[in-house]
Amino acid sequence: MRLLPAIDLIDGKIVRLTEGDFNTEEQYGDPYEKLKEWQGRVPMLHLIDLEGAKAGEPRHLDVVRFAKTCGFFVQTGGGIRSEEALDAVMATGADRVLLGTKAFTDPDFLDRALAKYGDRVAVALDAYDGIVAVNGWQEATDLKDIDAAKGLVDRGVKTILYTDIGSDGKLNGPNLERMKALREAVSVTLIASGGVTTEADVEALQAAGIDEAVVGKALLSGQVSLDDLIEWEARHA
Repeated sequence: MRLLPAIDLIDGKIVRLTEGDFNTEEQYGDPYEKLKEWQGRVPMLHLIDLEGAKAGEPRHLDVVRFAKTCGFFVQTGGGIRSEEALDAVMATGADRVLLGTKAFTDPDFLDRALAKYGDRVAVALDAYDGIVAVNGWQEATDLKDIDAAKGLVDRGVKTILYTDIGSDGKLNGPNLERMKALREAVSVTLIASGGVTTEADVEALQAAGIDEAVVGKALLSGQVSLDDLIEWEARHA
């Protein structure tokens, strides 16, 4: 299983939220310093523009560009709701770009993105109690996560990042029930996000057939170290 250290950004700072609530913001320093610290130690990075997700347009493209100069495989997203924004993010050299809100509110936009950029386009499927949320997790839809995932695959999406909002930032493990249900429903690359805290979490996700997992607050808060992540990934390759 591949593990992706996560950096979430607001106002040029690394932050973590709990359940996507902007009132729970905790700051973890400068992203450029963190990227230099991680450079050469891990190959992949999950870089999310939370400020952009809330505003509806990317706000941290400079950080994405810097991450690419450091040699990371960069998965990034947040606020990509126009073709101009998508082109701008792709122009940074990002390897995998996550569409969120727009993928569900404007399926034609998703189709055009896939036609233009192919497998570099992935979709962030964020859900609370199995119900898809959009607009920076601030608005619930009437879509169920399994139905949404199947619909994305039908449109040609090859990678889905699933975030269980109820687990995010709580350090109490991923929602294995939802991850297993998604794995049974779709056969594309599936990435787990939310609550991944221990090696046991990694083992459980791997046993469920999950391809990749994002590790955020547990790493930034010091509950696990980057060395831990590197060792876990090596043992579960």
